[in-house]
Amino acid sequence: MKPEKILKYIIWAGLIGIAFIPLIVNGKYYFPFIVPKTLTFRIIIEVIFLAYLGLAALKKEYRPKFNLVLILFSLYIISVSISSLLAGSFYFSFWSNNERSEGLILLLHLLIYLIILSGFLSRLKDWLIIFEAYFFGSILLSLYGLGQFLHLKWIIASSDADRLAATVGNAGYVAGYLIFNIFFGLILFLFRKNKYLRLYYLSGILLEIFIVLNTLTRGAILSLAFSILVFIGYLVFFRLKNYKLVRNSSLVLLLLGILFIGFVFLNREANWVQENQVLERIVSISPKATTAQNRLLAWQSAYAGFKEKPLLGYGYENYYQVFDKYFKPKIYRRAGSVVWFDRAHNIIFDRLISGGLVGLFLYLAALFLPLIYFWKRFRNWIASQKENAGFFTAGKKNSYLIPVIFTLIILAYFFQNFFIFEAMVTYIPLFLILAFLSQFCPCFGEKFFQSKKPYLVSLTIGAILFLPVLFSVNIKPALANREMIKAMIKFQEGKFQESYNQFISVLEKNTLGNQEYRQHFGELVMTLIDQRAADESFLRQAALRGEQEFDKQIAERPESSRNYMMFMRFLNKTYQFNVERLDQALKLGEKIKELSPTRPQLYYEIAYSHFYLGKYFESLGQKEKAEQMFSQSSAEMKKAIDLQDQVIESYLNMITILLAVNQDEKAQSYLDKMDELGLNYHTEESLARLADSAVRAKEYQWTKKFYQELTMLIPEKPEPWINLALSHAFLGENDQAIAAAQKIKEFGGEYARQADLFVQDVLDGKFK
Repeated sequence: MKPEKILKYIIWAGLIGIAFIPLIVNGKYYFPFIVPKTLTFRIIIEVIFLAYLGLAALKKEYRPKFNLVLILFSLYIISVSISSLLAGSFYFSFWSNNERSEGLILLLHLLIYLIILSGFLSRLKDWLIIFEAYFFGSILLSLYGLGQFLHLKWIIASSDADRLAATVGNAGYVAGYLIFNIFFGLILFLFRKNKYLRLYYLSGILLEIFIVLNTLTRGAILSLAFSILVFIGYLVFFRLKNYKLVRNSSLVLLLLGILFIGFVFLNREANWVQENQVLERIVSISPKATTAQNRLLAWQSAYAGFKEKPLLGYGYENYYQVFDKYFKPKIYRRAGSVVWFDRAHNIIFDRLISGGLVGLFLYLAALFLPLIYFWKRFRNWIASQKENAGFFTAGKKNSYLIPVIFTLIILAYFFQNFFIFEAMVTYIPLFLILAFLSQFCPCFGEKFFQSKKPYLVSLTIGAILFLPVLFSVNIKPALANREMIKAMIKFQEGKFQESYNQFISVLEKNTLGNQEYRQHFGELVMTLIDQRAADESFLRQAALRGEQEFDKQIAERPESSRNYMMFMRFLNKTYQFNVERLDQALKLGEKIKELSPTRPQLYYEIAYSHFYLGKYFESLGQKEKAEQMFSQSSAEMKKAIDLQDQVIESYLNMITILLAVNQDEKAQSYLDKMDELGLNYHTEESLARLADSAVRAKEYQWTKKFYQELTMLIPEKPEPWINLALSHAFLGENDQAIAAAQKIKEFGGEYARQADLFVQDVLDGKFK
C-alpha cells in the first residue's frame, strides 16, 4: 500500500475516533469521566498530526492554508500564554489539573485539530462523513442517557442525581455537546436524500432534544428553545413564504410554542408545572435562587478583577486569583457550600480574566468573523447562481438554510456559555464547526505554507519528539493518575500505610495533577495522625513529608489562597510534632489575608492556630500568654461572623472556642443571635456538635442543656438519654440522673443492664 494511502487511513481513523471520545469512561482513573477522554484526545491528535505532516510533505493539496480562523486562534493562544507568563503561575496555566483537564496544553491540541481538519477535509462529502460520525456518536451517548432516564440496572446511574449526565458525568456538558449534534443531524437531514436516512436523522434529533430537556440544564434548554423558534421563524417568513399551507402550519407551531412558554411561566406554581422536572427547572429561573446569586457574585468578582488588569487579564486557569481577591462572603451560606470557584461561569468574564480585552476580542473574532465570511460567500453564490459552486451546489435548493443553521450553532453555544463554562466535549464539536467555516475565510502566506520544506522539517522534528512527548504529556500522567486511584482505594479501606507509600510513588512522578495529589496526601497524613494509625516515628516522618509537599504546592501556585489554607490546616493538625508549626500557620494566615481577606474560613484557621498556641502556653503554666491567645482566637472567630453572619458553622465554631477557654458565659449570646436571625441550629447534627464541645470542655451545665434538647428532638435514640443522665450525675443532680436512667432502661437489653449499674454508681456517689 502506498504511504499516502496509509497516512490517509491513519488520519481518517483518528478524526472519526475523536467523534466517539465523549463515550469514554474508565473507573480506574481519578476523574473517570474527564481524564480518559482528555488523554485519548491528546494521543489521537499527536498521532494524526505526525501522519498529517507526512501527508502534507508528500502531497501539496493537503498543505494547510493559513486562514483567518487559524490566525485568530493562534493569536489567542499567544495572548493568553503571555498573560499566563506574567501571572506567575505558568506551570498550572499550561498543565491545568485532572478535574478540568484544560490549560494551554488543550488549546495547543485544539489548534492542531483545527489545522488538520481545515487542511485534510476539502470536499463536502468528507465533511458529511465527519458529521455522520459525530451524530452517530451522540446518538449512542443519548441512548445511554435514555437508559439512565429509564433506570436500567445495567447502565451506570447518572453522576448528577436526577439530571442525565450519560457518559460525560456533567449534565450541563451533555446538553452543550448534544446541541451541536442536533444541528449536525439537521445538516445531514438536508443533504441526504434517502428517506430511511432522513428518518434516522429525525429520530436521532428528537431523542437528543429529549435528553437535553432531561439534563435539566436551564441555559442549554433556553438556548435550544431560542434556536428552534428562530429556525421555525426563518422557515415561516423566508424559506416557506410561497408555500401557504406549510407556512401557515409552521406559523401556528411557532405561535403555539411562544404561547406555551408564556403559559408555563404564568402558571409556575401550578401542580402540573411543579410536578414536571423540566418545566419546574425552567420556571425556577430567578435572581433570588442560590445558583443565580452565586453566578452573579462570581461575575461581580470577575468584573472587579477585569478593572484591575483590563488589557491582558490574569492568564489561563487563573480565575481563582480574582475570585480569591474579591471573594463575596455571601457565597458561603453553610458548611459544605462551594467556595472555591475556578471559573466565572460566563464566556465573557472567563475570557476577560484569562486574556483581558485582547483575549476576549480574539476569541469572539474567531467565533463570529467566520460566520460573516460564510454569509458573504453564500450571498455571492446566490447572486451569481453558479452551477458549480462546491459546497453551495449541494445546498442550492435550501436557500439560506445552511448559513442560518451554522449561525444558530454558534449563537446557541455562545448563549449557553453565558451561564456555564466550556469543557473538552464541547470544544471538540465547536472546533469542527470553526474548521468547516474556515474554508470560506481569507488565507495568508500561501507561498510559504505551500512549500514542501516546512513540512519536511516539521516531520523530522515531530518524529524525533513524538515518543518523548507521548510519554511526558500522556503516559506518565496516566500512570500517576491510575496509581492515585489505587492509593485512594487503600485509604478508604483503612490501609493507611499502604496508601501512604502509594501516594509517595505518585508524587515522585512529578507530573501534572500533583496539585490535587498533594491535597489528598495531606488529608491522608492528617487522618493517620487523628487516628494514631501508626507509631510515633512514622507519623512524625509523614508530617514532615506533608510539610515538604505543601511547600512545593505553594511554589507552583503562589497566588492560590486555597493552597495556603490547606497548608495552614495541615500545620494546625500536625503541630503536636513541632509547635513552631503554629507560628508558621499564622504567617500563612497573614499571606492569605493579602490574597483573600474576606473569606470566613480563613479566620477559622487563624482562630484555631491561636487556640492551639493558647493550650500550649497553658500546658507550660504561662497563663497570661495563654489568655492572650484565647482572646485572639475568639476575636478571629468573631471576624468570620462579622463577614457573613448567616452561617451556623461560624457560630458553632465560636461557641466551641468559648467553651474550651472557660468563657462559656459568652456562649448564650451567640445562641440567641442565631435564634434572632432565624438560623436553625436546633438540629441533631448541630446540637450533637455543641454537646460534644461541652463534654470536651467538661461544661456539664451546657451538656445538660444540649442533651435535653436532643432527647426532645430524637427521643427514640438512646445516646442523648445516656449523655443527659451523665450530665445530671456530674452536676450532682442525682434524682434527675436516675430519672434519665429509667428512660434508658426502656430501650431494653444491654441498655437496661448498664442503666442499673449507672443508678448504683450514682447512689454510691461515684460522680462527685
